[in-house]
Amino acid sequence: MAIDRRDVSGSTGAVASDGAEIAPEVKVADGYWQRTFQSLSNPHFRALWLSMLFMMGGMNMQMVARGLLAWDLTHSYQMMGLISIGFAPPMLLFGMFGGVVADRIDRKRMIQVGQLGMVANAAVIALALYTDTITIWYLFAASIFQGTLFAFLMPARQSIIPSIVGDNLMANALALNGMGMSLMTLGAPAVGGIIYAWAGPAAAYDTILGLNAVSLIFSAMLPSVISAGKHRNVLGDLMDALKYAGRNRTVIGLLLIALGTTMFANAARNFLPAYVDDVFGKTIEAGGPQTVGWLLAVFGGGAFLGSLFIAGLRRGAHRGLWLIGSTLLSGVAVVGLGLAPILASAYVFLFFMGLADAGRRSLNNALLMEVVDDSYRGRISGIWMMNFGFMPIGILLFAQVSDIWDIRIASVVAGAGLLITGAWFLLVDHSIRRL
Repeated sequence: MAIDRRDVSGSTGAVASDGAEIAPEVKVADGYWQRTFQSLSNPHFRALWLSMLFMMGGMNMQMVARGLLAWDLTHSYQMMGLISIGFAPPMLLFGMFGGVVADRIDRKRMIQVGQLGMVANAAVIALALYTDTITIWYLFAASIFQGTLFAFLMPARQSIIPSIVGDNLMANALALNGMGMSLMTLGAPAVGGIIYAWAGPAAAYDTILGLNAVSLIFSAMLPSVISAGKHRNVLGDLMDALKYAGRNRTVIGLLLIALGTTMFANAARNFLPAYVDDVFGKTIEAGGPQTVGWLLAVFGGGAFLGSLFIAGLRRGAHRGLWLIGSTLLSGVAVVGLGLAPILASAYVFLFFMGLADAGRRSLNNALLMEVVDDSYRGRISGIWMMNFGFMPIGILLFAQVSDIWDIRIASVVAGAGLLITGAWFLLVDHSIRRL
């Protein structure tokens, strides 16, 4: 579906498949709640948001199911770490290439192909479970395939948002996108843990399959969007993007803070099944999949509230300081998780981890898309996605420390990495503070 030409004040640089410009600029609402949800009044963004909602529901449920299944199959920290990082090498290898493709072809088609791959990925694991042929290597292969899909899917999803809503609502739309992710982090892990515990892993993967299928349906309602920028060959486009980023200190700062937090922030969450089993499983009656699901739901609750706050922030509201502050808060929370004396305190620290995660994810994406021209947004999103390719460094360190010493010590080490990252940008590199 193409969008008709409209009068616009300023150009997003993106065009519909018929050559028409996409999004008219809309005045930002004055009221806080009107401003917070303003982008959802756009029907195309609403379709994208709902598509993302179901996709992230499936992804968060899969994170729980895959972690529980990996632990049930092996009871090994190293194998859990291997499954957790399987998606990272493809994102590192193909992230920039996915960004180049997003800047060259119809972003809607990229999203649809990626969603179809997500459906197929869940279907293969479900079939292996039903035929009792599942092994840890199935999960590893599924993780690699998911990483390859995300290397192409996410740059297209990120770069299509400004084209749909316009520059004035870009930050709001990206924050609402983050809020939707947080909403699914709130509910999907708990549901996934309960389904896994009560009906088994096959039923959990059936649910994941259904959620991804619904996401694919909503993606069909998006407009066809192609960047209006001029392009050379693939290698030339890659070099142009690297030069563009290198000339902009703010872009470099945002990419570096994303890299630092990606390496340390996700490890503790990925190892929650082992954390619950080792630290609390033998001392409480509420151990196992249900507890993992509820802990992740509390994490999602904090992330939802944090995203809701970020969505209402105006430009000029010291958003760079909020980004740095969320990194420091995340470090404190991860250290606290490692030192948590009882399960109740772990719930508290998971809540603040989620609250801080919303600030990092939503603000980092919004600020990055704001300072980048549309013709480069797909490629810069691809570079940003490559950060996840470095996640194995943090995850393998976490797994190694857990195996040699203790998972609590691993949490303290990961939290210290976040605190160092936040302190660097607060005290030394002021490129983010000025935003």
